[in-house]
Amino acid sequence: MSDDEIFFRWTPEYSVGIQAIDDQHLELVNILNRLFVAVSKREGEKVIAEILDALLNYTQVHFALEERLLQQARYKDFDAHKQEHRKLLDQLDQLCKKHLLEERPIYFEMLNFLKIWLREHILGVDRLYSAALQEAGFSTASWEEQAQLEFSAMSSGNKKSWWKIW
Repeated sequence: MSDDEIFFRWTPEYSVGIQAIDDQHLELVNILNRLFVAVSKREGEKVIAEILDALLNYTQVHFALEERLLQQARYKDFDAHKQEHRKLLDQLDQLCKKHLLEERPIYFEMLNFLKIWLREHILGVDRLYSAALQEAGFSTASWEEQAQLEFSAMSSGNKKSWWKIW
């Protein structure tokens, strides 16, 4: 991907200090960048729809894994964090419905919304739980191993093919 095709550049400031979470966040950024390229190059509704589907699927899996980690760690703000995730999924659903009902592309509106949301979520609430887990001495090793296995199972064809969008 060339520099002019990067809509959201991953930098070390986005690290939450948990490698598996950072890897998942980076993949979300990569999918968002892939969506930007498809929209910019007018690759067509079918391609864009597949990327949006991949983004939604990957986001749902990431949220489920992250929420499992927070439950295992007995994170005190778990309910609020989970609500943030539901709020994003609802907003994405509303944007997709708006696109379908109004029959006009809203991709740049969606891209900007996703970029801002992801950046603020990582730098805000994700950093809070990361710091709390570290302060509590909670080891993420077992969770990271489980998460890696689940993503490996996805790539072997057990779930939707989000990895095929490249």
